[in-house]
Amino acid sequence: MKRRQKIAFWWAAFLTASAALLYCSWPLGFWLNPAAMRAGLASELGAYGQPYNWVFIWGDIISGALLLWGAIVLIHTYKIRGAGRWSLILLATYGVCGALDAALPMSCLPSQEICGPVLSDPMLILHGAIDLVGSVALVGTLVEAVRYVHKHNRTWRPWIYFIGVSALLFAVLSGVFYVFGGPGYWAQRYYITLSCIWVASIPFVLKPRFVLAKVTSN
Repeated sequence: MKRRQKIAFWWAAFLTASAALLYCSWPLGFWLNPAAMRAGLASELGAYGQPYNWVFIWGDIISGALLLWGAIVLIHTYKIRGAGRWSLILLATYGVCGALDAALPMSCLPSQEICGPVLSDPMLILHGAIDLVGSVALVGTLVEAVRYVHKHNRTWRPWIYFIGVSALLFAVLSGVFYVFGGPGYWAQRYYITLSCIWVASIPFVLKPRFVLAKVTSN
């Protein structure tokens, strides 16, 4: 049993880390789509008609599938209840939303102001709605993780607070720059990067003490 839990833990950690790495694909835009990288949001790299958009679309879809798989493995391995389980369920939701978001790419580029009225484009509305649900789920993983570590492993609280405050700062800056003009795309890229770092750390943050004991005892 100890060996099986150890293998399951590291397999889940590998899945979530791989998902995070695939989702944080925006640096590839410097080589594959420099024009979009200069003034566009990360989601524009996967928009219809963009060069190599399939790289970013399929990268996000596979990332979402791996994250869902990793969350299921963690739920089965940890067998935790309450806030810890909810954090993993929200992690799975975030992964599904990321995959769906990529499967419904934007049909225009907001940075070039050629999209027209948002309400006239159902796909753009759906894309934004899924993205919003995914963002809320991601924030939910932080909230539930704080609740969990408060009772079980307070060592991780500073890390969660750092990720949460930093991500919130970049999310706000991204919105401000997008509305009022400015390099909002850079703030969004930092937000995505922080999100991926957090996702990769979740298996370690939520690891119950009994699993930790069994993993380290071998």
